[in-house]
Amino acid sequence: MIRSPLFLRLFSAILISLGLFSAAAYVFSVPFIEEKAYEIERDASRTILDNVFELVSRIRGGLEEQRSTTVESYKTRLRDVLELAVGYIEHVHARADRGEITAEQAQREAMEGLHAFRYGNGDYVWAIGYDSVILSHPSPDYQGRKSDDLRDNLGRHILPTIVATAKREGEGFQTYPWWRPNGDERAPKLSFFKDLSRRGIIVGTGAYLADVDAEVERRKAEAIEDLRQALRKLRIARTGYLYIFDSANRMIIHPNSNIEGTSFGDRLNSATGRPIAEDLKAAAARGEPLTYLWDKPDDPGNYAYEKISWVRHFEGFDWYIASSVYVDELQRSSVVLGNRILAIGMALMAAGSLLGYIAVGRLVRPLRRLADTAVQVRAGDLGAQSGIRRGDEIGLLASAFDGMVRQLRDTVATLDSRVRDRTAALAEAETRQRVILDAIPACIAGLDRDGRLTFANLRWGELVGRDKAEVIGRDVAAVVGQRAMAVLRPHLDRCLSGEVVTFEYAFPRDGRDIVTKTTLIPHRGEGHRSEGRVEGGAVTGLFVLTLDITDEKQTERQLVEAQRLKAVGQLSGGLAHDFNNLLSIIIGNLAAARERYAAVKGLDAYLEPAQRAGRRGADITARLLAFSRQQPLKPEPIELCGLLRDMAVLLRRSFPSSIAIGVPEEGRECWTIADQTQLENALVNLAINARDAMPNGGRLDIAVGIRRVEDTLSFDEPVRPDDYLEIRVTDTGTGFTPEALARAVEPFFTTKALGSGLGLSMVYGFVKQSRGYLRIDSRPGEGTAVTLLLPRAEPVARLLDAEPAAAEPLGSGWFGQLALVAEDNDDVRQVMRQQLVDLGFSVVEAASGDEAAELVEQIDGLSLLVSDIVMPGLSGVELARRARLLRPDMRVVLVSGFTVEYGDIPADAVILSKPWDKRDLVAAIGHAAQPAPV
Repeated sequence: MIRSPLFLRLFSAILISLGLFSAAAYVFSVPFIEEKAYEIERDASRTILDNVFELVSRIRGGLEEQRSTTVESYKTRLRDVLELAVGYIEHVHARADRGEITAEQAQREAMEGLHAFRYGNGDYVWAIGYDSVILSHPSPDYQGRKSDDLRDNLGRHILPTIVATAKREGEGFQTYPWWRPNGDERAPKLSFFKDLSRRGIIVGTGAYLADVDAEVERRKAEAIEDLRQALRKLRIARTGYLYIFDSANRMIIHPNSNIEGTSFGDRLNSATGRPIAEDLKAAAARGEPLTYLWDKPDDPGNYAYEKISWVRHFEGFDWYIASSVYVDELQRSSVVLGNRILAIGMALMAAGSLLGYIAVGRLVRPLRRLADTAVQVRAGDLGAQSGIRRGDEIGLLASAFDGMVRQLRDTVATLDSRVRDRTAALAEAETRQRVILDAIPACIAGLDRDGRLTFANLRWGELVGRDKAEVIGRDVAAVVGQRAMAVLRPHLDRCLSGEVVTFEYAFPRDGRDIVTKTTLIPHRGEGHRSEGRVEGGAVTGLFVLTLDITDEKQTERQLVEAQRLKAVGQLSGGLAHDFNNLLSIIIGNLAAARERYAAVKGLDAYLEPAQRAGRRGADITARLLAFSRQQPLKPEPIELCGLLRDMAVLLRRSFPSSIAIGVPEEGRECWTIADQTQLENALVNLAINARDAMPNGGRLDIAVGIRRVEDTLSFDEPVRPDDYLEIRVTDTGTGFTPEALARAVEPFFTTKALGSGLGLSMVYGFVKQSRGYLRIDSRPGEGTAVTLLLPRAEPVARLLDAEPAAAEPLGSGWFGQLALVAEDNDDVRQVMRQQLVDLGFSVVEAASGDEAAELVEQIDGLSLLVSDIVMPGLSGVELARRARLLRPDMRVVLVSGFTVEYGDIPADAVILSKPWDKRDLVAAIGHAAQPAPV
């Protein structure tokens, strides 16, 4: 058991704990106890000194009380003696009063009797007269003497003072110096006197206070002797004692009778070199103990032993009461106490070690058996059992351990099969995860801190043009190249510093730019993500997530381009509207001038070119309105294949024979919803552009087909999922350069020497106004393909073309009719008024829609309303509706430079487009012959 490491550790820990505890107890308690024991012994000497001081104080008080008692005793005796003397005097004078003797004889006999009276220690009775003359005194020196030279120590007269007090108070005591009989020195004397006013004398008697003091000194000597005997028996520690000396350095009481009664003022303190008596007095004044060096009875003359003395000054006797004890004697008891504590501690440590040995042995023995069993189990013997049966925690631990071994034996058999199953499942999961990572549309890779690839999926390998197994373990710079690494390095450094980094990078691939969006995520062993940063331990690597956003960037550019073209279109539409007003004024006035001044020779040569220029300007504004999507449209179902076949006939007649034209074959029908006229113009413009791009001949194909859009397509803007009619116009011409292709649909941009730059703009505006989409694919020298997507329509029944209504003759039947013209532009209104007057109408004018509405309500007989659509206040459309409600038979013609957002125009509404000529106005009035339903 002793060889057991656990036993050695536990038993050593117990021994060390006991040793440390005992040492700590000794270090922290024994010095403190020794110090306190020393203080107790030292304070005991002080306490003994205080008790002796108190005893001396009581002796002093007893002596004072004894003196007072003695003085009172003397006073009582003086009273009694004086009463006898007074009785004697009164007895003598009573004889005189009875006539037995004369008064002089009585006085003389009384004085003689007092002169002979004695008592005590030679004490006597005296008598004086009121004149302070001594009448009776035992000393002949004072008999009959005056009191002039009898004074006290303060120079006052003694006898007159007694006389005055007696006469004032009748009797009293007085102390004064007086000569002793047969003595040369005066001593204090206490006298009692009494005034005998009937006899004219004062009698008194006294006693010397020295007799009282002698009695007190006798009692003091007895008390000092008793104190001496008590102090000689008193000991402090082993040899310490108390002694008393007076202020004259005379030893009054000392245990050594040889020293008692001697003066020790010449004894020096070897520590200070001063008289020891003076040091003791100074210590008494300070109230502190005095430490000095002294000899010992067994080593006389060797003043090397330290002593300590407490000293107190008793002022009543002018004594100095002191204690004296050797310091080593005071410390001896504390040392003995410390040794005893040490012995007890050693005994307790030995007992604790024995008990610890027994307890540790009982604890370690079963644990050792349990450890041996564990060793057997670790070696593979799962049938090993400890066999320990105890009712304590060790027995519970052994029982649990044996049960665990049995359970382990039962479960180990099943673990192998489970591990094999789990290994197969993990391998399958890993394979599945690898397949998923390779299949997801993202490029994923992992880098360590040194820039080596630790993981890459299939798409990341395809992104860098390598096999994914080939890049694992290689440096990323060697895989992507130095050019790409120069761009990636700052982002990698930021990520390795703990920041999540996202950036875009473009590189050429197969003749086009590939745009990628990459996110770098730092990888740590432990940490958490907070506000876009990964916080925790050091970054050990990073994850790379790369997405191909080339298509998204292309779509984004198309959206931006579409928004830019829309803004340009809005600006163009506004300019076209204002320009239409100007052209209406110019063309109308030129037509009026040609009619009115046709007879003027040579004028027509100037007016006719001006009119052609005006019509050319009108054509340009129409194209601008088409681009800005503000031209008036009347969408309707159109069978496009037949329309293209009809157009092909006209195109073949006007195109050179070197250009072949292909259109849909007979038997196919494709329907769309659009304005047929504008659609024809758009297709003609595309065909003309294709012809101009093939000066040396080529082929023009116009294909039509139905296209169902389910995913986002790349056109001028993202295509909404729906069914569309696709029109594809392709040629084998010169094609567009990338710069020209980017600006192809901008108004006034052209690559032709004499082009207006409005053809493709008009096509683009028409397509967007018809809720369609446009895309141009072209490369220099490889031709151009323009693809249109228009809303698809369901087939409708064909109607036989109605015979056109015969137009009314110019101006026939309108003479005398009243027309209302509503136009906010004064010049345009003037042109319209003049043309209507020329047609035979009487004209009423209005500068706004509100003013025209009031005239419609107020004027009867109105047969025609010609109104601009866009006016301040009430619009032309709303004005037409009100006019139809008030006057259903009134003809209505609306004039506009572009379609507006002021409400839906009725389908059968007659619209006259700006600018117009008189024939357009006549046709419009003719078509408005029948009122349209509101």
